[in-house]
Amino acid sequence: MEWLLAEEVIFFLAALTASGLLLIGTLKRIRPPVRPRRPSTRVLSVPEDRAPSPPQDRAALALRFGQTLLDRALQDSDPTSERRRRLIYRAIACLNRGIEAAPDDESLRKTLTAAHAALWTTHAQIGLPRLAREMLWRPTGLPPAPATRQSRKTDEAARP
Repeated sequence: MEWLLAEEVIFFLAALTASGLLLIGTLKRIRPPVRPRRPSTRVLSVPEDRAPSPPQDRAALALRFGQTLLDRALQDSDPTSERRRRLIYRAIACLNRGIEAAPDDESLRKTLTAAHAALWTTHAQIGLPRLAREMLWRPTGLPPAPATRQSRKTDEAARP
């Protein structure tokens, strides 16, 4: 028995690999692999079937959702919680969309103003304790700050 040359072995392996890949590609064409899909819990309608809602309906819906989100945020017991801030952000986004649909709606504007005020108070309640922790307070009993050139000039001008 005679040994095969290295080139012949390499050629044989390349031809075997190519024929295997060709077979796999053909099988995928004939019968594509089944991909597992997540079961759908609701039936989606075709977008062409739905007519866009009138702006008044969108504004009323935005007002109702915005007030609900804002009420939930204000009922949160912790005024510095992430959940409260997230609910206020969502209420503001919802109310902004309502104002885009009906720019003259006064109740939307009042609710949006209340949501912004709630967001400001939440930020203040979060920020003030953090600022107090990180602020460098001067202990009492330290000498006053050194005089600057400007303060010396004003002191000299004030002397009789």
